[in-house]
Amino acid sequence: MLGLSTSICGGVDRLVDVEPPLIREVEPSWQGGERLWRDFGYRKTEFPLMYCYVYRRFGLEGVKCLVVHYVLDHVEGLLYKGFDSEMTRDEVTALIYSYIDECRTSREEVLSEAVNNLVRILDELMRRFDDLVNAVKGEVDLRLLPVDVIVNASSDLIGIRVRAVLISRGYRGRSGFTASRSAFDKYMQLYNRAKQLLRQKLNEAIVNHEIADPQGLLESINNVKKRSSTEARTIVDVMRIIEEEGSKNREFHKLLELIGESVKEATEALQL
Repeated sequence: MLGLSTSICGGVDRLVDVEPPLIREVEPSWQGGERLWRDFGYRKTEFPLMYCYVYRRFGLEGVKCLVVHYVLDHVEGLLYKGFDSEMTRDEVTALIYSYIDECRTSREEVLSEAVNNLVRILDELMRRFDDLVNAVKGEVDLRLLPVDVIVNASSDLIGIRVRAVLISRGYRGRSGFTASRSAFDKYMQLYNRAKQLLRQKLNEAIVNHEIADPQGLLESINNVKKRSSTEARTIVDVMRIIEEEGSKNREFHKLLELIGESVKEATEALQL
């Protein structure tokens, strides 16, 4: 679709997913005989090192393949969480600009050139972005049921409820609406159990036709995310946005009820 060399992309994919390079091949000062971990370079602080390594081995075409690999992985993860095309576009743009910012801090000539290369790659991706998203979405739809996407998209809503429970039990963090670091294991146990329960309850709600429009429900979840990112400064603002969306969409209100039930049952089961 992007006119890239499939053989070079195959070599880059192998470096990222199958057989990463040795540590000393990427950064000689590390002097390690082990291989790097899978997906090394996806995080912005690692990206400049992987960029230089791939550029030395495969040139600019390899760099394009590397960025596209990370972008497609990123898009897949976002679609798993129910992000729409507009939100996905914004997140991908932010990802590449995080790479650009990291490369700007380096004095290496290769990374100075990387800034312009990344801007051009982003421009090429944006011209075919809807096609790319649709291609990835086709793969995601084969793997996930609508209920899975809704559960994944509800992660932040579940997290808010879980934090509220832990704070009410004395695990308040140092600032804002946060749970203390000492409660991290409890948070994950409660969060994972609640997520499992929510999936069961959503299945039942869909079978019983209490939720008949999964796509409309996802749109409500995404509306909350969009508004929270631009309008909310405190948890009170977020809760107001959630309540307003619930008043407009009956099925989103039902989802909030199911999340509340799931967190309550998980709390009782774990005796927190």
